[in-house]
Amino acid sequence: MICERCPREASIHVKETVDGRQREFHLCAECARESGLMPLVTPPTFGLESVLQNLILSKVGELVGELSQRICPVCGLKYMEYRGEGRLGCPHDYHAFEAGLVPLLRRAHGATRHVGKRPRRTTAPDSLTRLRLRARLRVAVAREDYEEAARIRDELRPREADR
Repeated sequence: MICERCPREASIHVKETVDGRQREFHLCAECARESGLMPLVTPPTFGLESVLQNLILSKVGELVGELSQRICPVCGLKYMEYRGEGRLGCPHDYHAFEAGLVPLLRRAHGATRHVGKRPRRTTAPDSLTRLRLRARLRVAVAREDYEEAARIRDELRPREADR
């Protein structure tokens, strides 16, 4: 169909009813803008992440909006990844995501303190270093920096063997 005002292809088709009579308009985008049927400027496009962030803030509040920005400094796990998978990446996530985990633990277990069994061996001080090295290794592989990944792997091997 051709625009009613110019010889271009019509892309806007409008039906309106005035005093019981129905009228149809067929206009191209430029003529529709000139007649005020379309905005002069196209609205800015937002990335999916910012749209989701705004939805989170509007629907579940500031706390979850703030939590969604948090990342564990040791393993690099994002709070939203935890929420999607349901698994924490390391013991330090309990501190990094404390504000979101405490209500969840209280609701699930009725308490926020561990009162059950404990592991026989305690966590070695080297475990934090191993966790950080594993996180750095994942980042290096994701960046496809294989030389760095090999160096980190070689540094990690003796620590893993001592476990």
